[in-house]
Formats: sequence, C-alpha cells, structure tokens
Amino acid sequence: MSTEATHTRYERRRRETADRITQAASALFGERGVEGTTIADLCDRADVARQTFFNHFDSKQDLVRELARRGHDFFVEAVLAAQKHPGSTGERLARMFSTIHGAAASVGPMHHDLVSATLGASYEPDDPADLQGLHRAVEKLIRQGRAAGDVSRRHAVEDQAVLVLGALHDLMMAWAHRTDFPIARRSNRMARLLADALAPRAGGAERS
Repeated sequence: MSTEATHTRYERRRRETADRITQAASALFGERGVEGTTIADLCDRADVARQTFFNHFDSKQDLVRELARRGHDFFVEAVLAAQKHPGSTGERLARMFSTIHGAAASVGPMHHDLVSATLGASYEPDDPADLQGLHRAVEKLIRQGRAAGDVSRRHAVEDQAVLVLGALHDLMMAWAHRTDFPIARRSNRMARLLADALAPRAGGAERS
C-alpha cells in the first residue's frame, strides 16, 4: 500500500474516532449536562481509551468548542435549507428558527445546559466558528426576500442580516438560561416581527 493511501486511511480513522467522541459528548451533555459528564463517561460512551480521547481533544472544554463549531455549521445548513422552503421570508425565518431549536431540544433533558455551553464557546477570543459564514447565509436569505419583494431595499443587506442574527442570538440566550422559556411560541412571534420589520414600507419608495 502506498504512503499516500496509508495516510488517507489513518486520517479517515482519526476523523471517525473524533466523530464518535463528539457524538458521545452531544448525547451525554444533553442527558447529564456538561458539568455532570466526566471524561471517563465520554470514553465509556464512545468506547475509546482515555489516552485516545486526549489524542483528539485537550480537555472537555476543547470538546465543547468542537460542538460549538459543529453547531455553527448546523445553523448555516438550517438557513440554507430555509431558503428552499416555499413561502414568504417570514415563513422561511420561522422554519429556520424551528429547525435550530428543534435539533437542540432533541439532544436530551439537559439541552439548555449544552446550548449555554456552546454559545459561550462560540464567543471566546479564539472564536472556534467562522461566524461570517452564518452572516453570509442569512444575507443570502435576505436577498432572496428582496428579489421576491417582501423584504425592503431601503436598508443595507448586511444590516438586515444583523437584525435577524441578533434576534436568533437573543432567542437562544433566553432559552439557554430559562428552562421554562416557550421557545417554539417565541420563535414564531419573532419570525412574524422580523417579517414586519423587514417588509417594504407601504406606499413608500424602495431604493435598489
């Protein structure tokens, strides 16, 4: 077997092991919370040796950062999927919010703790996620609405995207810190509010 083929197989196995550890973390953090989960628990669930864990992650917090990275990628995918959803921009925003909080809630009873931990990791100085990627995806959704005529052209696309992202961030922060937060109802309300805020002014001139 060539050196290149051996290297490719090694990298594939390494990714598979890291994925197994990450999946175990998502499940356990959702069941028990981050603090309630030990590295021994993670190794047992992922069926790896303790040293194997440290070959991939420096610490449990490093694993939280990886979950934040993957969560960010999922956010981007949710925005892109919403763009394919038929209907208005408001309906697409509602679909986007629903997809995001639905996936987070599905991880287990301690999902609030996991959401809180990954949100915190997303805003660490050595930002683990390319937040600009999410911004670009939302800008694309905004442009789609402008082309359809239900999003105003009176404001810059990047500013409208900030409005949407700010609303999403506020929803997730409130949900992470309040176990009784009615996320589904508030998401629908926020989508309607954003649709109204982004809509063209009735009877007003719209600039391109």
